[in-house]
Amino acid sequence: LYAAVTFAAKARELGIKPIFGTELTASVERSDRGARAVVLARDREGFAAACRLVTARHLEEDFDLAEAIATEAAGGHLFVLTGQEDLLQRLAGRLPQGVLYAELCPTGRSGETARLRRLAGLAETLGIPLVGTANVHFVEREDHRVHELLRAIDLGRTVHSLKETERVSGWCRLASAGEMARRLAEYPEALANTVRIARQCTCELPTGRVIFPAFSLPQGESAYSALLKASFRGACRRYRPLSSKVLERLKAELEVIDRLGFAPYFLLVADIARFARRRRIPMIGRGSAANSLVSYTLGITDVDPIRYNLFFERFLNPQRNSPPDIDLDFSWRRRDEVLDYVYRTYGTDRVAMICTYVTFSARLAFREIAKAMGLTPREITRFTRLLPYRALAYADSLEDRWPECRTLPLEEEPYRTILNLARRIAGFPRHLSIHAGGIVVSPFPLTELVPLERSTKGLVVTQYDMFGVEELGLVKIDLLSQRSLSVVEEVVRMVEQRGGGRVGIGDIDSLVRDPATVRLIEEGRTMGCFYIESPAMRSLLAKLRVRSFEMLTAASSVIRPGVAESGMMAQFIDRHNGRRPVSYLHPRLKELLGETYGVMVYQEDVIRVAHAIAGMSLGEADLLRRAMSGKMRSREAMARLEEHFVSAAVARGTSREVAGEIWRQIRSFAGYAFCKAHSASYARVSFQVAWLKAHYPAEFMAAVLANGGGFYGPSAYIEEARRMGLKVLPPDINRSDIEYQGKGRAIRVGLGVLTGLTRKTLEAILRARSERGFFTSLADFCSRVDASYAEMQNLIRCGAFDSFELTRPELLWRLEFLFKSGRRSVSCKGSDRDSLFPSTHDPGPARHVVPRLPEYSRAERLRTEHELFGFTVSGHPLTLYQAELSVASGLVSARDIPSCEGRRVRIVGRPISHKRIATKKSGAMMFLSLDDLTGPFEVVIFPDCYRRYAALALGQGPFIITGRVAGEYGVFTVICEKIELLRRNASIAARPKGAKQGVPLAGVSKTALSARR
Repeated sequence: LYAAVTFAAKARELGIKPIFGTELTASVERSDRGARAVVLARDREGFAAACRLVTARHLEEDFDLAEAIATEAAGGHLFVLTGQEDLLQRLAGRLPQGVLYAELCPTGRSGETARLRRLAGLAETLGIPLVGTANVHFVEREDHRVHELLRAIDLGRTVHSLKETERVSGWCRLASAGEMARRLAEYPEALANTVRIARQCTCELPTGRVIFPAFSLPQGESAYSALLKASFRGACRRYRPLSSKVLERLKAELEVIDRLGFAPYFLLVADIARFARRRRIPMIGRGSAANSLVSYTLGITDVDPIRYNLFFERFLNPQRNSPPDIDLDFSWRRRDEVLDYVYRTYGTDRVAMICTYVTFSARLAFREIAKAMGLTPREITRFTRLLPYRALAYADSLEDRWPECRTLPLEEEPYRTILNLARRIAGFPRHLSIHAGGIVVSPFPLTELVPLERSTKGLVVTQYDMFGVEELGLVKIDLLSQRSLSVVEEVVRMVEQRGGGRVGIGDIDSLVRDPATVRLIEEGRTMGCFYIESPAMRSLLAKLRVRSFEMLTAASSVIRPGVAESGMMAQFIDRHNGRRPVSYLHPRLKELLGETYGVMVYQEDVIRVAHAIAGMSLGEADLLRRAMSGKMRSREAMARLEEHFVSAAVARGTSREVAGEIWRQIRSFAGYAFCKAHSASYARVSFQVAWLKAHYPAEFMAAVLANGGGFYGPSAYIEEARRMGLKVLPPDINRSDIEYQGKGRAIRVGLGVLTGLTRKTLEAILRARSERGFFTSLADFCSRVDASYAEMQNLIRCGAFDSFELTRPELLWRLEFLFKSGRRSVSCKGSDRDSLFPSTHDPGPARHVVPRLPEYSRAERLRTEHELFGFTVSGHPLTLYQAELSVASGLVSARDIPSCEGRRVRIVGRPISHKRIATKKSGAMMFLSLDDLTGPFEVVIFPDCYRRYAALALGQGPFIITGRVAGEYGVFTVICEKIELLRRNASIAARPKGAKQGVPLAGVSKTALSARR
């Protein structure tokens, strides 16, 4: 029933009566030959019955189709249609008259006439009426091929391998009434019943109301009275003394909340927030909810809306009838604790995660169709690597809009056909997934209104996405996970566990006054810091020399696309730095936009300006903002909004020219800017993590790496740690945890980073260490931990056993001896170790068995680390290219760029991130971030250059960039003119001849090989 709500809305729009139903099969496993029935909802109760049936079909292992239908259809609210003879016989006599029908569904297959006659005869014997249907799988005859492709994709097979029973015939299109009459000419009563059933299906879905979850209240207490008391108690905690200004605003907000009936929602969210704080689960309330004083007093948000002049109307206003939207972010490692609390408290039958529909993007559509047509994975990846992610909507201009596609054989077969088919299915649903944080809470069992199923991860999810859930009036809460909150939690834990005292980061004023933190932010050294670590953001921080909470809040919004593309970001930077004078289009704007130099940077600015210039109420102004930010707004609707705004402004004394320019500024960014409350909520976390980075660098960078980083990959964070003066240590079998650990001036790579090491082995290592202390030798480890040969190889090769003072090749020899000799379980204490593995200096005969082998070269270590970790620990990846770098002429380093302003330079770097954007006039361009041995640097590739080097720029590098250095407010970038690939010398890249994967033989002599044999 996934599309029921969307279908109902579209049917209403087109004046068509919707009929809701579902096809049910017998078993949980896919079975095209099993029992099958169609149930149609006669009324609202029938729709609930259908929801329960669908849910049971997905969630109950012992689901019995006949018994389930007999139970749910007993009330007469469903029509049941089936052409399965066994099912007809099982249901005959068990359902009310006029509920069960024998389904005559012609499919065009051989033997069809005999099958239909046999079924009609059985129905007559059982006294069951006939009904005529069509097994519709596509609309037009030409859609048949696309359907077969989708069928192959669904089954994970090629089109050519589909069995006859897995295909449908060309008859399965949407046939006309005349064609259906011809198909069932023998059974006119069947078609008459089809029409009769359709007329009796009168179900309408409930919309236009809000269904709040039930909240347990004390005797005699209403939701509003409980909310009022809780808000007042919170205000007394937050404000000392409690001013009349606070009380007046609190009273005004509570009146609006009460009038809209939203008190239960606030109580529910406050209860969840209270649970998280009680369990010390890091949490922030963000989004427009931070505009609300009630949210602040309840502990849902932590940004003071009075201090920062935040408008409640941006969050809620009397003209709004949709539920409020409060987003809560939790530590990503502990969010499940919160979800578990919600399920336990509000009922497992009344709570579910909200699904989302994964649709075919351009790349996914091409990849899946190519697979279904038999292309190899290598062929597919080579092609899709350069395709855009979004839909292939531009059939004739793919190469113009995406220059990287110019190297692709777009006009060659089979790629041309695959691309055309990919365009056909782009945007189609691929599979169900789980919304990032959406959860629905209902006052009654959800299956009364919502069908449920189990996700691939085992969670119960709705079959409606967030839009369907909200359309039905059910309350959605976003309980999101955030990695930076886990970073904060883990840094604090690491410091406190090591006796560093309690880490206090709750007082934002003290953080803002901290010189080390402010210096780090104003210089843009914020890699790893939540929300302010992207190359563009770090550049903006440096240009603005951000030193205050207010300026960081503004920077978080001014960087958004709408502000930047309108030219207002450049104005903001220039006015802040005094390059341009601050001016105001209207005298009233000085008091409204003085903090941001006359530039609108927040969504709240739209509300304030519309209120002051056009005389709209704050509620009306917010509705204007919401209307402008809608993705589907039409040109006619925008023209009406513009005329309304300009006319109202002119009527209040503003010239039409000035009113038009103010409107242009509003329109250019209203749909993209952040609300100030959201920016302030994020700025608070940004200051916290920046403070931790400034004062506990090793612990901070270890936590960033352990929690999956942020904007960059682990390799970029490893190099950032080195630039901070931290030592990066490889895994150690006696000192490493599963995750990265930081202490003092060093970061230790965790064992869990190593490729191929199972969770079972990781836990066994930690358990063995905990029970009997450090490992003393390789044999000691083998006797205490049941690791596989491949796992042992990787542990040795990455350096985890380096503390045993043996070279890695020697350890690999010993490992092979242990496994081949079957002596893994030998005890290794004292002389036992010596007898098993005599010293390489021992003159005895064992010397020939265990040769002295030199350690790997640095290049070999780097290659091994990259293979096993995905990054290098022993040094920067460019170290592998020292030979090429030494002979390349005229190169500068990232450290030299500031001194080269205005000059053309050549610089080598490996890419760490890129951002491709489409300009309105000139086509695509790219911002490319790279680093070298001395630091990171930024490259701008404008459209003309991007057209020449697009395919190369998307590669892994490293690159030689030729370009001119441009500077602005102390921030320098390279304007790219040419990109070349730095190619490594083959003799450096190659593995020693004869070496096997996993057992490098560098330094092994022929004598040693002979001794081994």
